[in-house]
Amino acid sequence: MYAPRLRKIYILSFLFSLHLAISAYVNSSFLAGVVGEQYVGLLYTLAAASTLLLFSNTRVILKYFGNKKFTFILLLINIIALLGMIYGTGPMVIGGAFILFITTNNLVYYCLDIFIEQFGTAENIGKIRGLYLTIINVAWVMSPLITSYLIKNAGGYIAIYIMALIAVSIMLLGMATGIGDFKDKSYTKKPFLETYRFLKNNHHIRAIAIINFLLQFFFAWMVVYTPIYLHKHIGLPWDSMGIIFTAMLLPFVLFGLPVGKLIDTYHVHKRTLLTIGTIIISGATIAMSFFTQQNIWVWAFILFMTRVGATLLETVGEIYFFTHVKEEDSYLLSLYRDMTPLGYIIAPLLGTLFLTFFPFKYLFLTLGILMLATLYYISRLKHNHEPTISSENK
Repeated sequence: MYAPRLRKIYILSFLFSLHLAISAYVNSSFLAGVVGEQYVGLLYTLAAASTLLLFSNTRVILKYFGNKKFTFILLLINIIALLGMIYGTGPMVIGGAFILFITTNNLVYYCLDIFIEQFGTAENIGKIRGLYLTIINVAWVMSPLITSYLIKNAGGYIAIYIMALIAVSIMLLGMATGIGDFKDKSYTKKPFLETYRFLKNNHHIRAIAIINFLLQFFFAWMVVYTPIYLHKHIGLPWDSMGIIFTAMLLPFVLFGLPVGKLIDTYHVHKRTLLTIGTIIISGATIAMSFFTQQNIWVWAFILFMTRVGATLLETVGEIYFFTHVKEEDSYLLSLYRDMTPLGYIIAPLLGTLFLTFFPFKYLFLTLGILMLATLYYISRLKHNHEPTISSENK
């Protein structure tokens, strides 16, 4: 009975991901022209802090509004934010609009997760989630070429935000007319102290959460600073960057399912794959600081390899987490998801501090070295595949 609505959620998720993806790698360059590149990170930090604050209160918000109405409100605010970025003048207006834009993007994805969970069934949730993630990743892979075309031929950065505005407006109409009635579940959350005690007693769960944080830290650092570095410091035009970023994002589509098969069918150890991923992501990121030529194919290869490492860390990390956490410990999933805004708070803040003392290119040398810390936490993971004893059953 949920199949038609699930298909509509897939379509709406694609539109929303496209609206987010086409702007993701131009936001920092656009903001650098408004507030200066040394302060761009602060705006990302404020947006992530706002996201984290609202995430901590989602139970109350969803209980009051319901998921469908809350999603509708978020999309309206997102449209207003885009209008502010398109027509606003001055750093305060544009910066404030950007914070609203990023905050609402994160929360809409959270709400889409709830729709997917509600419209799916326990028997096929793996396929449903896999298709959902593939649809999102296809939108991300398409976006760099669309972005570079619009910047070169349709009026620069503003054209990107106009297209994003069109996509999210279509999604708003689809959400209003295509979902139908939605029955909200009971939204619950575990106390912080109970979560803390659980992580204290289960070192491997804490370790995989920290590995996820380091990965989200990496994503935040790269999203904020890579476009500025390639465009302003290396001197690559946006049409070349469109090719580079498309190649960069391909591993998320190409390697996610094969990595899962290596684990399920061939029983390759998760710790081994995580270690390989860490070495690849660290080495490729460090290389960014030392290659300064305007060769798009070398840059495409370097950034492709950073995402090969990231794909291994993301896919294996998710498999490990869901292998060792039981269904009733869903509050741990909320904690796991909190690593994304937390990474976007800390990474840009440290990046802003770093740029007050060191040259821009050494951002990536520093990031590559920091990612090696993942190796310590990999050593804290369990070898076996036994699920963790639920904190409720202790």
